[in-house]
Amino acid sequence: GADGAAAAAGGGAADASATAETLMRRLQQRMRDLEAETCRRLISWEDEKYHSAMGERPMAPTGGGEENAVDATSVNDLFNTLQSLDDELEKMESWIQERATMIKPITDECRGIEEENRMLEQQWVSYETLGSELTRLLGGIVLPSSLTRVLENPGSVIVYDRSGAVDVDGSERGVELIHQAGQALKLAIDAAEGQGGIHLRAVSDTVKVLSTTSNKFCGSLARIVVTVMEQLAKEVCGRPEATIGKGDTHTSVAKKIRETQRQFQASLLAYIKIIEVLALLKPDILPAVRDAYSELVAEGIMNKKRMKFYFASLPGRTSVKMAHDVNFDVLALPGRTSASVTHDLSEYAPVSLRHPNTSDTSGIMKPVNVEDIEAALSEMLPLIAREAYFTAALFGLSSRHLDGRQKKRNFEAAKKSVDNSSQYFRYYMNRICGIASKEDAEGKKVKGDAMLSLVASIHLNEAMDGYIDRNKKGGDHSLSLAYVRATILDLRKKVDKQWVIWVEDQIKWIRTNPGVPPNGKRAGIFASIARLPSYLDHVLICCKAGRPKDYTPNLAKIKVVSYYLQKMASALFASLNECAERETTDQQYAANVMRMENSYFFTQGIKQRGIELTTLFQKQITGASVICKQSTDAYLGWMIKREFKAMHSLFSNISRIRKDVGDADVPIHVPRAQFVRTLQKESSKEIMKEKIGVVYARMEKHLSESGGLLPVAWKALVKVLYEWFGRWEKLSTSCYKFILEPSAIDVVRIAKAASGPSSSATSGKRISEGKPEK
Repeated sequence: GADGAAAAAGGGAADASATAETLMRRLQQRMRDLEAETCRRLISWEDEKYHSAMGERPMAPTGGGEENAVDATSVNDLFNTLQSLDDELEKMESWIQERATMIKPITDECRGIEEENRMLEQQWVSYETLGSELTRLLGGIVLPSSLTRVLENPGSVIVYDRSGAVDVDGSERGVELIHQAGQALKLAIDAAEGQGGIHLRAVSDTVKVLSTTSNKFCGSLARIVVTVMEQLAKEVCGRPEATIGKGDTHTSVAKKIRETQRQFQASLLAYIKIIEVLALLKPDILPAVRDAYSELVAEGIMNKKRMKFYFASLPGRTSVKMAHDVNFDVLALPGRTSASVTHDLSEYAPVSLRHPNTSDTSGIMKPVNVEDIEAALSEMLPLIAREAYFTAALFGLSSRHLDGRQKKRNFEAAKKSVDNSSQYFRYYMNRICGIASKEDAEGKKVKGDAMLSLVASIHLNEAMDGYIDRNKKGGDHSLSLAYVRATILDLRKKVDKQWVIWVEDQIKWIRTNPGVPPNGKRAGIFASIARLPSYLDHVLICCKAGRPKDYTPNLAKIKVVSYYLQKMASALFASLNECAERETTDQQYAANVMRMENSYFFTQGIKQRGIELTTLFQKQITGASVICKQSTDAYLGWMIKREFKAMHSLFSNISRIRKDVGDADVPIHVPRAQFVRTLQKESSKEIMKEKIGVVYARMEKHLSESGGLLPVAWKALVKVLYEWFGRWEKLSTSCYKFILEPSAIDVVRIAKAASGPSSSATSGKRISEGKPEK
């Protein structure tokens, strides 16, 4: 065993681990053999002791004496065997310990070698994985050589003719190759950024090369697109059928512009894929291309010369008139009106309630040239809508999946581009809408026309209805409609501002209270109130120009017009109130006459002009009716008290006493003799005729002829006289059993006779303060 162990130890120098295992197996086998032998000896020994105790002798084969000698020595052999086994085990343990100490460095070295082998194996696996990953990453960003050539020089696939111009039809295949190359480049860049590995040098270097290629590629594409746009714009505008001559009308000019626009846009559709590539790879270059496109449209398709010729060929020639500010009526142009039809409120003729339909003798109520506005809106707005639609489609500004903020930014970008494309349309449109302009580079300056601006606002408001996206289609269609609405709103803001400035100037003039005497006596109808109906007549004339005979503008539904016309009317009543309440105005009757006469005139002047204006000024009419009623009651009361002072004092005293003591005791406080004497002195028929005649003469003196209020006011006074004398008649009968002469009916007859034929001529009229007629 020792020799085997030594041999194993010698071999263990080559493989210590295998030697240790062999030794362990042999030792275990030896132990098992010894254990088996020991068990057999012990069993024999136990059998011997049993038979000895029982006094028996085991059956023995022949030769018994020899067998006994063997059994006797078996115990001694067993002991010796066990002793030798212990010695051998002790030697074995000592030997194993010595060998373990000898082979420990070898096992430690083997363990290190195994760890290194394991790490090398793991490193090999990692390198293999890295290699496959790099293959995958680089495989997605490496482009085919055919597309690489296109990316490096996209102009190489564009076909040119002999003159060096781009062959639009022949370059379709080249455009398709450019589109494919651009998409492949975009996929490669997205793959590099999306799959990771950008920190790897190989991937990072490849991405830098792709980025550089993309920038160079997009720059070349932008130059190609702009070159093609310039070439197409020049070709389309240079065609004979697109040339505008002196014999063209505004309809034919609009048709030529529309056809030129259609041809130019149709030709560009073949290159829309290039713009799609630019949007994919470098969106920040699109604004420059978009600006170049809009500039080409502004200087070619819709240039200043074309727009100027179109607007100059309109029926009313408003743009030419506004530019030169000349009265074309004196230049042998029949049917033409002057450059401006706007006049200050002070220049209008005062109206008369007696003759509301009197024709304009001043010659200032001329209609505006609305036919120019109608023609421009109907013929040119579709061109603007088409331009907005094509711009949005060409540059991808109306994607449905975008959020609200991005949609707003895209709309602003499209609006900026189309605004530049249609700058000359808006320039001349401002002119025919009466919008004032600042002095331009040529020194020209257009004077504004507030009346034309007002009518233009109404037409623009009506034109808005045709560009509402009722079907909610979205996309390019909705964006184009939204742009047209924005253009119309921009024009409306300008025309409304032009007219509002005029209104504010007139309000300043109204608040100066022109023509009103300091004491307010015999002020008559204020100049501002007398002229407002004339201005409203002019507004209606201008709004109805070019319309069917039964057309009536609904001004009440147009917020700006409604608000500022009412503001002007409110300024009239503010001026009236200011004049009535100032210290120098006579407060006995002049203030009431002033309020009564002007409020009545305003109400009747508006009502005579139809239900539309009545609806518009309903709030002011209601206020005027209240003012008229209050001031009329106060004035008529003052007139009666002044002429019938004694009778009013007598019956007022009797009425007060009657409330305290009753009818029977009134004569105690006011004796009958005093009562009869006062009536005989103040209430005879002759005296009554004289007093009523004086009242009429005074009222005729207080009220102006232009106001038309005298017959109505006198009729109201007759009614008040009837009420007062009827009340006094009842007091006289109930308290004194005295019949008042003349009676209330007689007083009414005297009053009607005093007014002469004027009262009967106006007997059918109703006063606006709401008093019922008896």
